[in-house]
Amino acid sequence: MNRLFLIILLFLSKVMLVRGQQFYQNLGLGISASTMGIGPELSYYPAKYRHWGVRAHWVQFSYKDPIHIGMANEKSLDIKPTIQKQVGAIYLDYFPFKKQRWHVFGGLSYNLKQDYLFNVTTKTGVSLGGIDIQATDFGSINLGIKWSEWMPAFGLGYLGNIYKNRLLLGVDFGLSYMGSPKLQVSYEGFLETTTLDEQIPKLERNIRNYSYYPNLNFQLKYLLGK
Repeated sequence: MNRLFLIILLFLSKVMLVRGQQFYQNLGLGISASTMGIGPELSYYPAKYRHWGVRAHWVQFSYKDPIHIGMANEKSLDIKPTIQKQVGAIYLDYFPFKKQRWHVFGGLSYNLKQDYLFNVTTKTGVSLGGIDIQATDFGSINLGIKWSEWMPAFGLGYLGNIYKNRLLLGVDFGLSYMGSPKLQVSYEGFLETTTLDEQIPKLERNIRNYSYYPNLNFQLKYLLGK
């Protein structure tokens, strides 16, 4: 019985090793740089299903540099953005042609972190519609926008060979649907005398026209076992 168990164990170990080698031979490691950010990518192109491939990546983007907007009469606005984005995504590729170059893809992204925040102040006051507003009266405006956490995506891509079918360069162009936006607005100063709060639902409906986000994605990847 012990000998039979040992034979079975050795057989299963052999199967798992072969399977592991086959998986390894079709595995790719790389880097993805897109309009959503930059980060590592993992891809898999199974030899048994030559027309299919799967990719997963994690990218991040951050921007916090202040923006100074000059206006008439030596007035200006100071905008402090806090833009941070971390996205995990998985895509399924379909290669309709034999050479496995052009492909269509579809997938799903998840916003691990999304901050689109803007703080607006002025040190000089502003001129709006011919009316001068002093800095103390202007106060400050905090504006934020949040999209859906889940983003379906689809598009067209090309995967080119750079070196011996092991070093590859991919280019994708697609669209991600970000869902309906939610505005987060707080302020103090002259806006307190307006009806801005009542206009927020209308602004959200107008911004919804920008729910489709174009995504240009470059990937440099190395296939481990080709």
